[in-house]
Amino acid sequence: MLYRLAHICLLVQIILAAILLGGARVWAMGILSILTGIGLIAISLSRTTAKPPLIPSYIRNLWLLVGLVSGWMILQSLPIWPSQPTPFKADHIALYPHAWQGSVTDLIWCAASLTLGALLAQTQPHRFVQQVCITIICAAVIQVGLAALADMMGWKTTFWFAKTAHLSDWTGSFANRNAFAVLMVLGIIASLSCFMRQTSMSIGKRLDQQGGWLALAMVFGFALLQSHSRSGLVIAGLCLIVFGCLHIPTSRWSHRALIGLGLAGIAAFGRVLIALTSPEVAARFADLARRDLIQRDDAWASAIDAIMARPITGFGPGSIARVMDHFATPGLNTDANWFSSHNLWLDLALTLGIPMMLLVLITALYAGVKTWRSTQSPNHRALFLAGICIFVVSASVGWVITLPALILPLGLLWVGCAKAADAARHREGHAPADFWVQSAPPDQSVPTKP
Repeated sequence: MLYRLAHICLLVQIILAAILLGGARVWAMGILSILTGIGLIAISLSRTTAKPPLIPSYIRNLWLLVGLVSGWMILQSLPIWPSQPTPFKADHIALYPHAWQGSVTDLIWCAASLTLGALLAQTQPHRFVQQVCITIICAAVIQVGLAALADMMGWKTTFWFAKTAHLSDWTGSFANRNAFAVLMVLGIIASLSCFMRQTSMSIGKRLDQQGGWLALAMVFGFALLQSHSRSGLVIAGLCLIVFGCLHIPTSRWSHRALIGLGLAGIAAFGRVLIALTSPEVAARFADLARRDLIQRDDAWASAIDAIMARPITGFGPGSIARVMDHFATPGLNTDANWFSSHNLWLDLALTLGIPMMLLVLITALYAGVKTWRSTQSPNHRALFLAGICIFVVSASVGWVITLPALILPLGLLWVGCAKAADAARHREGHAPADFWVQSAPPDQSVPTKP
């Protein structure tokens, strides 16, 4: 009962976070944090053995990284530093000394949710991945329904407040079309993963018995087009190429490379077809060539100038809007509130400094390579690599990937794939798995050889 309660508390957050404006509001984070806390308590009480549950090593490393980042943000806010030059004259690095509290709270929630996911995935990691995929599909279906309802009724709303931007775009209950598009891409890869789960089936039998998942992927693709998100279409194309390459039954990478090139050509043809049949999407991509349009490159240039002013220490959390306004390039619209440079890597360097940003990137790269090398299932490999594509591309052109509604399902997919890899190594005898209940001792009544 308690184990099931922990499952519900974790998975329901994927649906709730998307409905609650992406989960980015303080009150929404409060609801999600309460659910995570209840889940951790429930799973701790669900075990009757005296032995405490084992935390996987990568989760311990995650908590260590969260501790280092949080400690650095606290240090930035302390009045122990030499006086900073004008216009940021103060005896602390952080421009807003109390902003670290919200950032640390978000990091703790994220680490705690992934910890809960790792504990739940220990006994049946393959089933856990399937549950996460189905929950992502449910969240995406709800968002498609909300977006279609608003479009049919002519409502310019996020169901929380009236839209001031993206008026003709499908956003569901999100306030940003790119966030809605990323959730649709997550729905597509989750549907494809469910469709390809049983690799022993023939293609005809799979279409007959699992074709519903493929139909859902097509629905999410249509909703993605209605969002008019350029980055979403690019991410979707990359994910489809990844799934196609990693599910081809061949062991030679040269064959996979040729297949990848073929799929890339098909994706390019699909984009041309989309441009011809959807004028709104074509116009969005055509805007990239306009020299008079305020683009993200102005924000990136402003952020780089700010980083060069403080490359080691950064400006502290919550400081991006003020710093971007001060270091704005001539082409940047300073009337807008630039709370992000539309590049997550630049945001990290601007707030925490380049050394801390590199530490985060190196840790993530190490964990990703280790998980990739230990993952044997083609379906899990496709999920894992598609998740990396979603995160890297989305983080390079925006900030929406940090929304709880997106980072939580993505992180849970990675945790499930990592636990499945651990279980596979355990079965092969290469390494011990992080299971709570170890195998029972051999029966003493069975004779053994001396």
